[in-house]
Amino acid sequence: LDLLAAAGCRAASPMQLIAPGPAVLLASALAARPAARGGRPFCMGGGFGAAARDTFKYSGKVRPGKQSPKRSVPKSISKPDYWKDGQPKARGPMLPWQIQKKSEADIEGMRAAGRIAREVLDLAGAAVAPGVTTEAIDALVHEAAVSRGAYPSPLNYHGFPKSCCTSVNEVICHGIPDSTKLRDGDIVNIDITCYYGGYHGDCSETFLVGEVDEAGRQLVKVTPGAR
Repeated sequence: LDLLAAAGCRAASPMQLIAPGPAVLLASALAARPAARGGRPFCMGGGFGAAARDTFKYSGKVRPGKQSPKRSVPKSISKPDYWKDGQPKARGPMLPWQIQKKSEADIEGMRAAGRIAREVLDLAGAAVAPGVTTEAIDALVHEAAVSRGAYPSPLNYHGFPKSCCTSVNEVICHGIPDSTKLRDGDIVNIDITCYYGGYHGDCSETFLVGEVDEAGRQLVKVTPGAR
């Protein structure tokens, strides 16, 4: 994945670096707090009281913005087993060397889901521009997935509140879309996964926002070769 392009930048914020499990739940809980850019700041390490302040030691300039409510998915669309409670029930092989042989039907299902994910990612990438919020990209992704009969896989996966991941600059991966506006010179990784026909199709790409410096361009250019 091109997530390494984001990883090669400048570390990450507590709201953006998440992984399945308690960290996601923590990120979701913190997301409900007012953002650092307006109103009472959310707390990281200082409690949830009225006087709480953001004490996290950021390594870059990216800060969490305000999140909109979770989006809904039509009843007619097939959903993964975690869509309601956030807890995945399906389990794969216990050990990495236990390889499942896929049937022709499995492979075709994977192709169909992957094709949809790629189409959605292309649309999201085309929307990247200075002044566009990551929230707007998420809204586009959600609509694009749903219109194709797919469920946006990140939505409510271990409580993840959005339909895609948008990781800006130093945010390594799994950034939560919010009111943050992309700025000229940024780079942003957009991670798309779509659930369709019982299969998840997953892909991501890092995009340039406006005029990016040579270091940023070079990073995005060479990272795919490190896969």
